[in-house]
Amino acid sequence: MSRALEYLHASRASEIASLRRLMRTGEQILAISELIHVLQRERGASNIWICSAGRLFGDELDARAREVEQRQKIALTVLPEAVAQPGYSRFCMLIAAALQSLESLPSLRQHIREGQYSHAEAMEGFNHIIRTLLNLVFEATDTASEPAISRALIALFSFMQGKELAGQERATGSAGFAAGQFTPEQRQRIQMLIAAQEQSFATFSQFADAQNQQQWLLMANADSQIERLRRIACTGAQCGENGVLQWFTLLSQRLDQMKQIEDGLCSTLMACCQRAITTSEQAEPQHLATNQDASFSLYVAGASWLGEQEATLDSNGLAPQLGRSVLSLIREQAQRLQAQADELATMRASLDERKIIDQAKGWLMQQHGFSEQDAWQALRKSAMNQNKRMLDIAQAILAVAATLKP
Repeated sequence: MSRALEYLHASRASEIASLRRLMRTGEQILAISELIHVLQRERGASNIWICSAGRLFGDELDARAREVEQRQKIALTVLPEAVAQPGYSRFCMLIAAALQSLESLPSLRQHIREGQYSHAEAMEGFNHIIRTLLNLVFEATDTASEPAISRALIALFSFMQGKELAGQERATGSAGFAAGQFTPEQRQRIQMLIAAQEQSFATFSQFADAQNQQQWLLMANADSQIERLRRIACTGAQCGENGVLQWFTLLSQRLDQMKQIEDGLCSTLMACCQRAITTSEQAEPQHLATNQDASFSLYVAGASWLGEQEATLDSNGLAPQLGRSVLSLIREQAQRLQAQADELATMRASLDERKIIDQAKGWLMQQHGFSEQDAWQALRKSAMNQNKRMLDIAQAILAVAATLKP
């Protein structure tokens, strides 16, 4: 029976090790969050500079680039070592992709400065970099096993995704206001970005803790000035050059407020990890004491140390006290794991749906030359026209794609 207790001990020790690794991942997510925030600012400033033909935000570009470089150095210091670890292959691959995209930043900035990129090309360059960084957060969300931690991670990732869409809205609106008018494509894109934000923040609200939900409710609805500028952008009304400064300032303030909630979600994640570690560590001495208790001896036929009441053995040949104590530990562990599995199944269903939709978007982008947003819009429109879920449409597309493979 000592072997069973050894494995229970190993189970708990493994759980603690996983939680500590996840806690380190939380620190990495916080650094990535800071880097994404300043990249979003640089993207918006670059769009204003391009669409104003260099009249606006020239000095801002240099300041934002320096800010990104500082945050990038900090983010690099918290990345895990590039050494082989079990179950770490995909995460390392995503880190490599993120680092490779960050290496393209100097070239992207040079093309912007030399007037070689349109605002759409500059947007896509920044969007790609930010997307590779968000993939790291999503990977952590997909691998957590503790329900409370999974909920915190899903809330954090959903909020970060919604904030990124808000950042894209700021950049797209900045381009239109700086140019003095909005193209039909820009108007449609802003409408789509607003709708996509609502979807991301609805997922966030489903999984977030009460405190962060309450903080979001206080700022969820955009103020009247932002709504007025949104109407100008979406209706194609004429807008003066002052509109771009007002738009960028208001949306930047909103994104900064979102960043405070994002920081709160990171703190919630770290607190969940710490509580889970503390709970596991406090439970461990009980297991060890159980292993050392003299009453936990295996039955030996004819041994005189069994009292009269303890002489009845169970079918496994164990003293009743031993059987009750050890089996109760195992039963409690099994019940806890089952409860976790049930809750995780619900949360993973949301993540699996997102993966399927992302795969369908990728296929549409590859086959039809769509941008990511165009592919999402095509899925959404098809779902509305057929009165089906986007998941159903995505699954149908992937089924067709599978039949077309050689």
